[in-house]
Amino acid sequence: MNEKPRLEELKAPDRVDGYPAQTPKWLRRTLEIVPGFLVWLLVLSPILLGLFGLERIFVFYVSFLIIYWMYRGVKFVIGIAIGVSRMKRDLNTDFVAKIKEGNKEGFDELSYIYLCPVYKEGLDVLEPSFEAWSKSDVGADKIHVVVAMEERTADDIQIPNFKILKEKYGDKFASMQYYVHPKDIEGEATGVKGANINWATRKFVQKLESEGKDISKYLLITCDCDLRPDPKYLSAITYKYLTVENPEKRYYTSAVYTLNNNIWRVPTLIRVQSSMLTLVILHTWVTEKYEHMPFVKNVLSAKETFSSYVVNLKTLKEVHYWDPQLGIDDSTFFWNALIRFKGEFQGEEVYIPTHSDAVENESTIKSYKSFYKQQHRWGWGVIIFPTTLASLIYEKSIPVYKKIFIFFAMYRTYIFFTTVVYLMTFGLNLLGLISKDYLFSSASYNLPNAMSFLLTTLLICNVFIVYYRRKITPIPSDWKWWRHLIDFGEVALIAVQMLSFGFIPYLQADTEMMLGRGFKKNFYATDKVQMKK
Repeated sequence: MNEKPRLEELKAPDRVDGYPAQTPKWLRRTLEIVPGFLVWLLVLSPILLGLFGLERIFVFYVSFLIIYWMYRGVKFVIGIAIGVSRMKRDLNTDFVAKIKEGNKEGFDELSYIYLCPVYKEGLDVLEPSFEAWSKSDVGADKIHVVVAMEERTADDIQIPNFKILKEKYGDKFASMQYYVHPKDIEGEATGVKGANINWATRKFVQKLESEGKDISKYLLITCDCDLRPDPKYLSAITYKYLTVENPEKRYYTSAVYTLNNNIWRVPTLIRVQSSMLTLVILHTWVTEKYEHMPFVKNVLSAKETFSSYVVNLKTLKEVHYWDPQLGIDDSTFFWNALIRFKGEFQGEEVYIPTHSDAVENESTIKSYKSFYKQQHRWGWGVIIFPTTLASLIYEKSIPVYKKIFIFFAMYRTYIFFTTVVYLMTFGLNLLGLISKDYLFSSASYNLPNAMSFLLTTLLICNVFIVYYRRKITPIPSDWKWWRHLIDFGEVALIAVQMLSFGFIPYLQADTEMMLGRGFKKNFYATDKVQMKK
């Protein structure tokens, strides 16, 4: 019997649960309390400030939120308009021809690794993805397929699936192989793909190095197994890779990340969130790629890796791959790389779309349950807050101003945006229940009027949002006129989504970490099944 591998062989030697190994327990617990404490401080702020007679502070904060949210609404529309224009431009560009005109030698030296993690997925999910990758315009014969399997389902499901796929696609790709991740390795997180792809990639790198291959000549594609790229996706990324400075200190991804595979089949709130996720990602790549400061542009890229991206294999090895002890692999990879490269790691985007699955299960109720569990898992992405802060404490070579920007980039993503819609919706009413001074002030009249103006502005923005969303996610051709009206109305449900699935599971994750209810290591692996009619 083979001896079960030890965790020490599969993680960074200088990290424990994502923290620098020298981090004392008291500091770790203190830092884990910070995000939840800040979130709950904001959630309870209308009550606390009302009780202490500090109503003006909350009134000022809500006034700021109203102005800021109107600004963001307008900027959001401008961002997605520019993004859609860039998508049209890139889709009409022959990147292969541009590569061969400029750096053909560099292109000829490159190979690609399609890293495909699987668990219970059937051929109905896998085959369309393999078909899409086989049509890549860089040539499927430059793509090595690495299927990352879990021991629990390998023999019964995935190895038989692999044999069928290899028979059909084996002569198209450069190579096809699989690696089986052993179950129950003590200390690893389960229910997520991080430990699985960490195992498979390490094994494949060992294979390449034993053959004397230069791993810096490989670009690794990590994504979920349902992702289906446009044929130009890899050529666009390759052109970017060959033309940017310090290409090995970058990751590469699509700014047009859609969930179009099943978007019109999933329940309403899931569709609303999925469509908005596509637009938010597009808008942030256009307008918020970098953190800025007065008189200094592009202080650092604060765009996290999300779901699917491409990275040089040598770079991946230098940052010790993905941390198998953490339940979130994408965002933790980015922040780990950012720290290890002294704040010099950043993302580069292309505007060629990729298409994935939105959360779906056998029935509407099961779909929403799966969706909540997925959002709760995403909520645990907040673990990067304490682990990155601890790394910043011990990393002396990063300038102080960059450390400050890193902190505020995390604060904005994991604290501010979690609470903003909740406070604008319920904050003033809660303050009114506590403070009579607020009820009889001019602010109690003026702020609701300002909120009404904000809603009117956002309603106008929604018309443009639906228009541009349809450029990215085409509507079914057989829709009746009334279904178009419902489609325009659905976008208004984003507020409902942000107060439910976009707020409660994230608050749950923050609270669990704050209260120290164990370091989360067991997560729900999202089922990929179709709804029954």
